[in-house]
Order: sequence, then structure tokens, then C-alpha cells
Amino acid sequence: MDFVLKHYQEGKFDTRKALERFNEAHGVRPQPRRIHFRVWSSVAAAAVVLLGVFLFWNRSQSQWVELTAEASVQEYALPDGTSVTLAEGSVLRYREDEPRQVKMSGKVYFDVARNETVPFEVKAEGAFVRVLGTEFQVVDGESAHVYVAEGKVLFAKSPKAEGVILTQGMSARMDEETNMPVLESEPDANAIAWQRGTFVFDQTPLKEVLDCLSDYYKVSFAATDLDKRLSGEFYTDDLDLIIELIESALDVTVIRR
Repeated sequence: MDFVLKHYQEGKFDTRKALERFNEAHGVRPQPRRIHFRVWSSVAAAAVVLLGVFLFWNRSQSQWVELTAEASVQEYALPDGTSVTLAEGSVLRYREDEPRQVKMSGKVYFDVARNETVPFEVKAEGAFVRVLGTEFQVVDGESAHVYVAEGKVLFAKSPKAEGVILTQGMSARMDEETNMPVLESEPDANAIAWQRGTFVFDQTPLKEVLDCLSDYYKVSFAATDLDKRLSGEFYTDDLDLIIELIESALDVTVIRR
């Protein structure tokens, strides 16, 4: 303190210089300030952890959107521009922040908006499908089934499983024993008749025509001369008219059982 008073001058006192002179007079060497790297590393690590927790929490708070078709076919538009048609009893779900990653059950027809950078993915209990932009149908059940109306899709059991590429007019079913899709040798173009609204036949044997109608309307049919072949397009909303047209075109009698 005496040193400070001795060197004090009114209006000119510099505390930093005074402290330096005091240290020199008494042989005191001030230690350089050190930044404790370990402390800052710990703080940074904690910040990263907190950020990860926040992002996980924020994503977990993202709301699920559920689309359903309870008693009839329903069509919806997704935020990315994709159109989905749900068969009766089907359900489709997606997060608000990830509309191109959907989960489904039942039967759904997809008309996917093309996006070269963000693939569209469908997850079902027995199937996984990835596309950029195309039209296809996924049927989830004991044996998952995929039919491609346009474009190209990847069909597999899960995102990391080996799969097959399907293009326009192709279809495949999941083999539950091998967990691999199996290509169908004769894809059924009328697999999407429920969504398209029409049946299409091209020189199709009458027996196959009636089997198709039976599956769709849940009615059994019998007819004379089942070897005759039918070509044409018929609207699905009038079964009586379809039967009348078949009988007239092929000169046969169709009987409902």
C-alpha cells in the first residue's frame, strides 16, 4: 500500500502500471491465464447431448396424421402432392414433417408426386416399397402384393432386405418362407379395377372373366361355353349391365349362384 501511495499522482494514477511496478519490486511473476480445455470440452459435449435430446423430443412431438376408409373407397391428397386411394377398411399414416414416409394396412393405390431428391417410402407389415414418382398398388396381408401401373418401384420385405425392381405392368407377391418377393408370370391388370373404376379384358377366357367378377363382387357365376374369349372395357359400378353385355357379345348365358 505504501508503494501505491508513493507513486500516486492526482489524475494520473494507472492501476495496471502500478500493479506491474509492485510485482517487479517484490519479484512476483503473474501466471498467464489458462483456458481449461477439459472443462470446455465437457461443456461442448453436454451441449451436443442436449441438442440431440431436443431434436429427438422435437421429432417425437411431430403429430401423426391418419387417413382411413371405413365404409367406402376414399381418396386423399398428401402434403407433397401425392394422391392416395384407400380401399374399404384400409389405413394410412404419416408424420406431419415426413409426408413421403408412410405406413399402411389394407389396400392402397399410390400416385406419387415425383421428387428426385426425396424418395417416397411405403412401410407395411409384410412389405416395403421405395419410389421416386410413379403409380402402384400395395396390398398388405398374409402375402403382401405390389402391382405397378406406371414407372418403377423397389419391392422388398424391409428397408434393408434384398428386393426386386418392378416396372409398368409387373406384379409380385411376398414369399413368407424366403422373405423375398416372387414375380407373377401373368400380372392381373384388373387388380386395380377398384381404383380405376373399370375392368379391362383382352382376349380373356370367359372363365377368367367370371372369376375376376366373382372376386370383385363376392358372387359366384356359371356360364355356358367357358372357352369363349372376351375383349373390352366395362365400368365396375353396374354388374347387371356387365353380365348383359357379356351375354350379348359372346352369345352365352351367365348364371349367378
